[in-house]
Amino acid sequence: MYLCNMKIRCILVLFCLLGACSSPKPKKYDYVQYDLFDFDFYDLNAKMMLPNSSAGIGTSLKPNVTHDLGGFKWKVEVGRNFTLLIEDYGDYSYRFEEYKRKLMKPNKFFEIEIEKQEKDLLIYRRKVKGNFDSENNARYFIYSVRRIGPNYYEIMNSEQGDSKKVVNFMYHSIQSIKATNANQ
Repeated sequence: MYLCNMKIRCILVLFCLLGACSSPKPKKYDYVQYDLFDFDFYDLNAKMMLPNSSAGIGTSLKPNVTHDLGGFKWKVEVGRNFTLLIEDYGDYSYRFEEYKRKLMKPNKFFEIEIEKQEKDLLIYRRKVKGNFDSENNARYFIYSVRRIGPNYYEIMNSEQGDSKKVVNFMYHSIQSIKATNANQ
């Protein structure tokens, strides 16, 4: 009887350990404050979720895309606070590592702190060095290189940076980008 109870306890402990070791499935993000935007009209074979006016970050009802026909750059503005810059790098797959290496070089003007890093995305905080209030002069930046179809695209926010809240909306927009054609 004692041996039987011991076996049952060992099996229960084993199941508990196996359950604790399994990694939880990532939660799917709820894009309630976003609308799907198709870039086909702007010579870009992609679609992306962009924040709508309910996001509370000063976004407008309709995104404004600036692009020269046949060009390689797009500027996506959704209101006064949300601007993403997209540039086509063709088949150049090393752009992310190149940018990160340049970003992490010593700089006499700015301190860089990596907030979030994924294989093809960086969120970092840049603040001016010196005797300034570090919280007031800190700005957040997002940088990503995504493959859409056969090409790699660099996606980033503007040089001035943004608040952490706006960059979080940009993060989810970048996560949602997909090729328009399902085959690509």
